[in-house]
Amino acid sequence: MRAAVRLPRARMSSVGLGPVLLLVLCASFLAGAVLGSVAGASVPLAEEVSISSDGSVYGYDSFLGHLLGCARYHIVVVLFATSVFGAVLIPAALAFRGFVLSCAAASLAASYPGQGILLTAVVLGLPAAFTVPALFMLAFDGMLFSARLAALCMRRPVPPPFLRGEDRALVAAAALFVAAAVECFAIPPLVRLII
Repeated sequence: MRAAVRLPRARMSSVGLGPVLLLVLCASFLAGAVLGSVAGASVPLAEEVSISSDGSVYGYDSFLGHLLGCARYHIVVVLFATSVFGAVLIPAALAFRGFVLSCAAASLAASYPGQGILLTAVVLGLPAAFTVPALFMLAFDGMLFSARLAALCMRRPVPPPFLRGEDRALVAAAALFVAAAVECFAIPPLVRLII
């Protein structure tokens, strides 16, 4: 009699899970962005976006206000990461961020026919160049953490951690500080030049 050979159970490690999670996050953000651009382009003329001539765009008076405004989606993602439902809630948060960003961009560009594209690039594009990559870094780590929590709750084998995330969290925090500084100090003079 031959002894039965046991094959190891195939399971997806967190290394194999990484590209799948990135694909889910990107698809969620892009789906929200497409819906937002359609919604923002259909803003009636009576509800135009107006920017004051002094260049203040965001409605915050202090650097801390700008920082909290830049970090609001990041804080939500970190809170969702501490839930077993984070694998569903984090992509929804990224879809909402994509929707809001593209809806604002489309309505701003439509409201200022002459300078709309340039205003959109300055007002929304400059801060988003820092906040969106930081959001994806935190969302990726948050999804992995949430997947580990869900595996623990279901008493399944927990995948090993993908990578330590302290360095990415520090990079995300630095990006948020830079985005807040750009919103607070660089964008108002640029808006005054454009308008």
